[in-house]
Amino acid sequence: MRPLSTIYFQIGLMLALFLPASSYAEPVLNGLAVHSELGKEQFIAGLYSSTLSSSAKDILLDQGEKRIEVKIVAERLSSRRFKRLWIEGMAINASAKELAIHSQSMANFSNFLKVKLATGDVFTVDRTAKNTQVSLNGSKLGTIADNTFFDVLLRTWIGPVPLSSDFRSNLLTQGKLNSGLKARYNRIQTSEERIKLVADSLRPQPAEEVETALAPVPAEEVNTEVDIALVPPNIVNPAPVAAFEPAVNSKPPSLNSDRVSEKPEPTPATKVAAAPPRPGLMEESLLDEEEEDIEFTAAGLLAESLYISKLKRWTNRHIRYPSRALNKGWEGNVRLLITIDRDGKVEATTVTEKPRYRDLEKAALKAVKKANPFPAMPEEVRGEKFRFSLPIVFVLR
Repeated sequence: MRPLSTIYFQIGLMLALFLPASSYAEPVLNGLAVHSELGKEQFIAGLYSSTLSSSAKDILLDQGEKRIEVKIVAERLSSRRFKRLWIEGMAINASAKELAIHSQSMANFSNFLKVKLATGDVFTVDRTAKNTQVSLNGSKLGTIADNTFFDVLLRTWIGPVPLSSDFRSNLLTQGKLNSGLKARYNRIQTSEERIKLVADSLRPQPAEEVETALAPVPAEEVNTEVDIALVPPNIVNPAPVAAFEPAVNSKPPSLNSDRVSEKPEPTPATKVAAAPPRPGLMEESLLDEEEEDIEFTAAGLLAESLYISKLKRWTNRHIRYPSRALNKGWEGNVRLLITIDRDGKVEATTVTEKPRYRDLEKAALKAVKKANPFPAMPEEVRGEKFRFSLPIVFVLR
């Protein structure tokens, strides 16, 4: 008769082999935090980890399953603004090398979400043993075949420069949650109509046959002009963004053709298979019109991320810690929303996160004034204007 210890060992081995990893490594809620902009709440964030911890480093290094969950509380949140939070966060919390390594994953992630978010929507990112999965209201938006990308995303929440210091600290409570916020978080449920709308929009649609009349056109009577712009790569590779340390004394081509004068005999109609627009995405309540034709590429997103990083470093050169704040030991965070033109000239500055002490806000605005004009927009970055969020952290070391 075999000893009990041997039997128990064999049972344990069988369980380990046949049970999925998630059955014994389901992440638990580590912390909850509210993100606001201009005094208005946008979403409640939940951070799940396989091991509860108050250390950002420990959670980032943890190789177990983890989850980021965002429950929307704002009436509307554009996909462009939502994605900017992640793009900018990665740009200032990752090195240039890391940005280059994860540029395709960043582009895939950004292209997953082109839906205007609304109250009750639940956006989740899961880190599994093999990949990173992105979902909206229970429907999978896409999968990134690299689980380490999750941790690059997570740094935008608990990295050196988070959405705010309070946001980070509230996510690192080791499971000790505010009862009122937890109850509110649990009450947020997505409507069945919204769940179906998102699911239908992601379901593959069968191709329909569309009749297209093709007629011969005399080549000599057609004058076609096509303009193709070739943009050479010109990506600057800056160093990682360092945390600011204060010092007292320093511191769209078109095809144009002429009409044919004669009416040639049309040929029989040819059936061409065409995939129709996905119905759900064409609903006004779901599609974010600004994102309809925007497709991110790895090269384009890398250039933009490096540019954001460059803008942060440029500003840091002009920051001076207020002397009174130094003497009184005042610390705080200021976040500004800045709009510049292609030449880097500032067109607008808005304070989106105010510090407790007015002196710190004044110092941040003064730094932007001194930094104006900012470095010009690279050719790879599209648009006539560029808007970016600038976090400035005043901390005494």
